[in-house]
Amino acid sequence: MSHDPAVARFRLAGTGISAIDMKGLVASIRRRLECGRTRPGTFVVFRDAHGIVRATEDERLRAAHEAAMLVCPDGRPLYWLGRLRGIDGIGQVPGIESVEAVCRAGLSAGWRHYFLGGGEGVAGALAETMAARLPGLQVVGVETPPFRPLDEVETAAMYRRIRTSGAQILWIGLGTPKQELFMAEHAPHLPGTVAMGVGAAFDVLTGRVPRAPKAFQVIGLEWAYRLLREPRRLTGRYIHTIPRFLALVAADRRHRPAHIAEKVRHG
Repeated sequence: MSHDPAVARFRLAGTGISAIDMKGLVASIRRRLECGRTRPGTFVVFRDAHGIVRATEDERLRAAHEAAMLVCPDGRPLYWLGRLRGIDGIGQVPGIESVEAVCRAGLSAGWRHYFLGGGEGVAGALAETMAARLPGLQVVGVETPPFRPLDEVETAAMYRRIRTSGAQILWIGLGTPKQELFMAEHAPHLPGTVAMGVGAAFDVLTGRVPRAPKAFQVIGLEWAYRLLREPRRLTGRYIHTIPRFLALVAADRRHRPAHIAEKVRHG
């Protein structure tokens, strides 16, 4: 297992959520990178209500969560649930915000970043955006993989590019569940790296898609803002996700006293 043994998890609908905040995320990545190339690569998942529901329906996604170094509470509801459970040290850790936080934290150590994902040219645009925002940022590669699965030759070539670049942080923007499955499959073959599945961050941080106003974020309605902007694409998703997520939370409360925090550490 590649779980960070210093970070507790609590369970919701079978998925272990890391009791962590943004500062803890940076600290966990730093600990892992200090191991150098002596350990297989690992990865970080940023999870919201939609991802929790998907994991109850997709065994491969559920397994990817279990294999991840961290499963961060990206969505406000997961942060609230952790707080209601009495979990110490938990905060909301949005994947979008993690990009700048981690890039900034690694400047002094010279962490090397590789951007992989998004539509044509988006990974390069994100790399340029972050490099302009954070002078001295070491960007060692960008690429946009095809939307189909990679064949053996393409996979070997990708590994070679990433290894040769000396990358340490791999920013992956492929959307859920594709990016989680991609990281679970490929990260172990890239020693010394931490892959970060940040999905929509590629489009948001390059200005292609606006993020919800802060007021929507604080009250946990960022999903509603996205729905207002893209009703055709997202209506079906939320009609399924919201009632299902509420049912999962209700079932969890029935089977677990609300005042008891489950803090399981993994080695």
